[in-house]
Amino acid sequence: MKRSVFFFLCFTVCTSVTKAQDILITKDTTINTTWNIPKGAILKFGSKGKISGTGTIKGGIIDAAYTQWIFDSTLTVSPEGTYNNVFSAKWFGAGTVKDNAGVLQKGINTVLANSNVLRNFFIPRGVYAFSKPLTVASLYKEQYGGCTIHIYGESSFWDSGSGTTLQYTATDGFALGLQLNKGSEIDHLTILGQFKAPGDADSVYYNIPFDQFNDVNGKCSPNYAGLVIDYDGSRNSSGSTGIKVHDVNIGNFSINYSISPNGKTVNADILLFENIRCGNAKVGFATGQAQEKGNVIRGIYSWGSIHTLYVAGKYGKAQAGSYTIDGGNIAGRCIRLFDISQAGWYSTNISNIFAESLGSIGNISTQIPLNISNSTFHFVYPNKIGRQTLLSSNNDKVTFNNCIFRYYGNPDPMKFVGRATFNNCQFSGQLVKE
Repeated sequence: MKRSVFFFLCFTVCTSVTKAQDILITKDTTINTTWNIPKGAILKFGSKGKISGTGTIKGGIIDAAYTQWIFDSTLTVSPEGTYNNVFSAKWFGAGTVKDNAGVLQKGINTVLANSNVLRNFFIPRGVYAFSKPLTVASLYKEQYGGCTIHIYGESSFWDSGSGTTLQYTATDGFALGLQLNKGSEIDHLTILGQFKAPGDADSVYYNIPFDQFNDVNGKCSPNYAGLVIDYDGSRNSSGSTGIKVHDVNIGNFSINYSISPNGKTVNADILLFENIRCGNAKVGFATGQAQEKGNVIRGIYSWGSIHTLYVAGKYGKAQAGSYTIDGGNIAGRCIRLFDISQAGWYSTNISNIFAESLGSIGNISTQIPLNISNSTFHFVYPNKIGRQTLLSSNNDKVTFNNCIFRYYGNPDPMKFVGRATFNNCQFSGQLVKE
């Protein structure tokens, strides 16, 4: 009678496997030096067993459930690949510690360091509190080099806790920053900060000046941001290209989405934001420099308390790039939609916006054509918040085409200041220009 015997090896010293045989981990294992795994061998994890230590694992095709904790964050992991081309944040213990900053950063860095075989960094559903900014950047000889990653979770852009939530517990800096990224993708995440918007009655709230719309607890800094693209201008001037951000919900920051705030880098071009949600904030989306060309926001949604949805020409180099904003639904308590100051040859084009409970369209200053089309603007009644300036613009080149402006049927006069052109537009009351 033949007997089958299963041998399990517990590695506590430098281990070298000479044959490309698969390796099954079913018990806790320690690696303190270097473990070289032959090419093609699968490093498979059973339902139990984690590798600890301070060593290095080189090679091996990782096969483990995405919800398992399989590596200590003190290890260096350089695999041949992963079974489904995905590296899970939980593999370094994300979600099992109080502060996930270190383990999330470890996972991101591992993917970037092994970019020849890794690209997808998956964060399974759950709430991940973290206290330090997460950065996606690659340094070579003290200069940033281009890097690429796909970071994604299990949230829809309208999720409120049931998917993947990154909970930033600090009140300064940024939650997630991308520096000189090329072709990266961020999707299906909820990122929440600590900013608390003013909760005053409408008569007070809609009259708060921009510079006084701050965190009511006085903790969050003015540049406290959710997602930042190109946050550092101290090492080189090149910026990101071809980033796609979609199905993302960011809220409770001074600025939810911030592009080129450093004041030095260029590029940040060919960016696509699609199905993005702006939660409570001072600013929903802020741009910073003129080389932001060919960028598109397709579907921006804000149903919370926000002062200004889109700001261009105020941050970073205080320049406005070339943006197309196509599609948006804005409700809740948005004081103004736009604060745009643009010059040169790069223009903003806006279409298919539906806004209600709106304080004003905002301020537009331009030297070149700026078109707003096929949009509807429903303003808060003057008897609730006082008579507001609904638009302030400086030039006839600010053109509204096929737009509707109304006080929900109330025929009160509508106050517009400056110059603009209106083609085939409709107003619920008399248009008063000043």
